[in-house]
This record gives sequence, structure tokens and C-alpha cells, in this order.
Amino acid sequence: MEQKDGGPRPGDIEFGTSGDERKLFPQLTVGEWVVFMVLAAVMAGANIYTTLLIGWGDTGSIIAVLAAVGLLGLVSSRKPSVHVLNLGQTLVSAGGSIGFAVASYAAVHIVQPEFAPSKPMLIVMFASMGMLGAVIGSSVRRYMVKYFFPSGTACAVIQTSVARHLEPGERNRPVWMLKVWGGVAALLTIPTKITMESGGHAMAQDIKLAIQGIFGRYEPGTRPTHELGVGVDPLFYGIGIVVGPRIGIGMLIGALATPFLIQDMLAGTALAGETGDWVKWLAIAVLTMPTFATILFAYFFRTPAVVPPGFEPGRTDYHVPASRPLAYGMVGVISALGVAFTAQAVFGLPWLVTAVTILVAWPLCVMNGRVTGDTDINPVRLVAIVLLSGFFWMIAEELRGPIVMLGMAVVGGTLASVAVDMMQDYRTGYLVDANPTHQTTVQFVGVVIGALVSIPVLGLLLSQYGIGEGSTLPAPGAAIWAAMAEAAGGGFDPSSALVWGIVITSIVGSLYAYLTVWPKTAPWMPSIFGIGIGMLLGVPASAAIFLGGILKGAATMFYTGGKQGEQRQAAAAQAGNDTMLAGASIFAAGAVLSIVLILVTTVLKLVDLEFFYIAGAH
Repeated sequence: MEQKDGGPRPGDIEFGTSGDERKLFPQLTVGEWVVFMVLAAVMAGANIYTTLLIGWGDTGSIIAVLAAVGLLGLVSSRKPSVHVLNLGQTLVSAGGSIGFAVASYAAVHIVQPEFAPSKPMLIVMFASMGMLGAVIGSSVRRYMVKYFFPSGTACAVIQTSVARHLEPGERNRPVWMLKVWGGVAALLTIPTKITMESGGHAMAQDIKLAIQGIFGRYEPGTRPTHELGVGVDPLFYGIGIVVGPRIGIGMLIGALATPFLIQDMLAGTALAGETGDWVKWLAIAVLTMPTFATILFAYFFRTPAVVPPGFEPGRTDYHVPASRPLAYGMVGVISALGVAFTAQAVFGLPWLVTAVTILVAWPLCVMNGRVTGDTDINPVRLVAIVLLSGFFWMIAEELRGPIVMLGMAVVGGTLASVAVDMMQDYRTGYLVDANPTHQTTVQFVGVVIGALVSIPVLGLLLSQYGIGEGSTLPAPGAAIWAAMAEAAGGGFDPSSALVWGIVITSIVGSLYAYLTVWPKTAPWMPSIFGIGIGMLLGVPASAAIFLGGILKGAATMFYTGGKQGEQRQAAAAQAGNDTMLAGASIFAAGAVLSIVLILVTTVLKLVDLEFFYIAGAH
């Protein structure tokens, strides 16, 4: 609808176009390219930090849309269209997915802290894996967009909201929420990260509580106390608001099970010295077979892919550029060769094993996409675990060390990270009727940006904080990969009791997995994924994420209170979008500012100016 003078009316949505559909690349302005590439770099770094901190990351699709609106306003007077914002989301998401993959690769530094391959070689390797992952995602686009993909669907709603022409004096609500919640989170993050004396504690510390062990068979007077508490870092609460109460409750259950169930039950027995192995391997048991079971059960309970009101997906039959099949084929072949060459140079992974890894990972990526379409969780580590447990025999025994084994996990996990995140973006593009060719080509750009930034950021974080148990960055996901690689390399000799513990946990977890996807019980069941991560993460962080999830639940109840029928459904959808905006803003602001503070202290130290220090740094 247009006014008589040809201008848009308030409320109209600017869909626009992404350029000539006969060309592979979209037609964006220089300012738009720069803004999107900067945001891709930022989200890549933020994802590394959060994944090493808690084992969870966000590719930044929603933040990319909101931040792009604000930043593009500084370089252009043109209001960005939905399709331009969709391309920005896709490019930024690609960078974020590489950040997650690089954080998982950090498992090699848990196994071998002195591991130091060529940084340019690592950049080429992750760029190659990212481009190949994008090709995999594009190969099943037309099928995957039919699934729900909650985050992708929410992002489509937000894109159309911010691209709407406003009434005179009307506030752009999503962007306003980003500024408010991001600003609050940034202010609250500073005292949780800095200290005024070298080696000191943060100015704002976790709230601590000590409780005596309950179940252990302790000698009189030897009953220990378990240090519990609640984290104060806003980033935890932001993640809790995004993931919701089911995952938050699961994480708290898992975190409490470590001291009060595993440690206490082993205390006073001959197995007391194996407590660390029990925690690690029972967590792995929770996150492996039950994950397979979840995938199996998910096929029987498909979430309806409801199209939100106001969307007309598929209304445009985009012309496929004549050069696209050849171009995509060349990218696929060149990137596969790049992966094979660099994986051998970095990990010593034989090229034939790399080829098999790619072939096996391809259908697993499709399976992961199917699960993500219903659950909004990309079980990337599932691909790595399948490869490590099922194909270790392909590597000659004399080469079967943990670093070589991790090479398989990194290749498969990176492909899954990029391919499945691409499916989320395709779902958004499908709803807003975007050009899929242009979505794919900007993904290629995004993964290269992510690789260029992620490797230096990883080195910076490792030099400041270290990694693994006892450090500021516990890296629960990377710890699982490291443990699996060591086991596949022959470095794990469990007791018979631990083997039975793993078997029983796997069976019980698989049975429980059914309840987490059965529609009648799914809304009430704590997430099994959350339980496994919580076991490795600890109580303070898990408790804070749990409280964030409770906030999301309370907000949903407030929005829907007293409403029935369609009004209640609309209110629930609004609650989901608003809490997603608030949580993502808090999460992104906390992660980005944490890295900025490290960069600032590093630069100041180079010029002998140390006004403050990073708490927990070496």
C-alpha cells in the first residue's frame, strides 16, 4: 500500500529485493557489506567465549537483525528492507557458527596444552569446513524449510517488525529493547569481570553457599561441605531467558547431581578416587545414547510448521543463475580438498579418513537439522561422537592418538554446526520469501570472516584464562570431545562399576528421552541436554541459567494471564519473541563486553598502563 504521493504508509513492511536474481551475489551497498561483516566478526568472538564458558552459544541471528538496523542508520539514510536484513542475519550467523566450531576445537588444548599448529593453516581449515558445511545445508534447503525451526521462525517475525514503516513518533520496539537490555547487561557485566588488583577476585562475586554432603557413607566428623551458589554474570541469565525453564531446570538438576548424588554415593567406597571419571563419563552417557533416542522419537512427533500470520512463503519463483550448479560444485570440491589437506597438516588425519568423515557427516547433518527443526537445539556433538565411536578403527593403531581422533570430531562437528545453522537461516528466508541463492553466497563470506577472527580470539582467551577443569573457562563441550578422543585413542580403562554406571545411565536416559518429546509430557520434562551440561558446568552457573529460565516462564504467564483461545496463543507468541529479544540482547552484550575488556587490558599492558585487571586471568 502506498500513499497518493508514492511514499510508504505507516505499518507497511519494506520487503525490497536482494538484487539481480540472475547473479550469484546480492547487490548490497558498501556500508551494508561492512556492517554485516563486522557483526559476523563480533558474533564469532562472542560465540567462542560463551561456548568455552558454559558449552552453549548463539549464532546471533536476532542480534544481527537488530544491531544492523542501528548501525546501517549510521552509514545510510535508506531503511533496510526485510531481504537485506535477512542477508545480514545469514552472513552473521555463518560467522557465529564458525566461532562455536572453533570453541569445540579447543578440546585439543585440553588434551595437549602445548598444541600449537600454524594459525594461517587453522584459518584455511575452518574456512574450508565452513564453506563445505554451507554446501551441505544448501543441498537440502527445499526439504528443511518445511520444518518449524523455532528460532528461524521468530527471526522472520522480528525482521518484518523492524522493517515496518513507523507512525510519526513511534518507537522501533525491538531495537529499543536491544538498547535497553543490552545496556543494562553491559553495565552489570563490568564488575563481574574486572578486579582492581592483579590476581584478585571480581568486584562482584558469585553468591556462595556451603551445604554438607547428604548421602555419602562418611566416617564421623569427616562429612564434607559442597560449595554451591548462584552466578552473578548477566550472561548466564540472558542464556536462561533464551533457552527457557525446561533447559534451566535440567541444568540445575544435573549440577546438583554431581555433588549430592555422584560424589556422595562414591564417598567412603573403593571408588572414591574415581569421582572425576564418574562425573565426566556419566555426563557423556546422558548426552549420547539419549540424544540418539531423542532423534528417533522426534520423527514420530513432528512439530507442525505453522506459518505465522502475514507471511506468504514461496510466492516468488526465483530464477536459478545458470552458473550456480558449477559454482557450488567447484566450491564443494575445492573446500573438500582444502579440508583434507589442512586436516592432515594440523591433526595428522589421513586424507582417506577425512573423505569418509565428510561422507558420514553429510547425512548426520540432515538428521541434526531434522531435530533442530523441532527442538531448536543443534546436537553438533552427536556427529563428533558418532565419528569417534564408530570409525576410530579406520586410523592405523600407531596413529590413533587423541589429537588425530579429535581431527575427525572437529571436521564432522564443524560441518554440522554450519550446515544446521544454515537450515535455520533458510527457514527465515523461506518465510520472508528471500532469494536462496543470495542467502547461500553470503554464507560463504560469513564463514571466511568467522575463521579469520575466531583463531586469534581463541588464542587470546586461552592465554588469558586457560581452559578446562579448574579454569575460568571450563569448556564442558570441549571436555566431552577430549574425553571421547582419549578413549578412542586407547587412553581410557574404566572399572567394571563405571561401565555398568554408563550402561544404566544410557538406558534410563533413553527411556526418559521419550518423555521429553511425547507431546503430552514434553512441556513439563526437564531437558536431558540440560542435565548433561549441568553435570559438567557446576552449580553457580547452572543456578543462574535456571533463574533466567524461570524469568522467561514468569514473563510468559504474565503475557497470557486471563486470556483464552486465539488471544492466548497470540500473547504466548509475543512473550516468546520479547523474551528472545531480551535474552539475546543480554547474552550478546555480556559476551562482547567480556572480550572487549580483555582486549583493553591487553593493549593497556603493552603501554605499561594497568588501571584494572581481568578477574580469573593468569
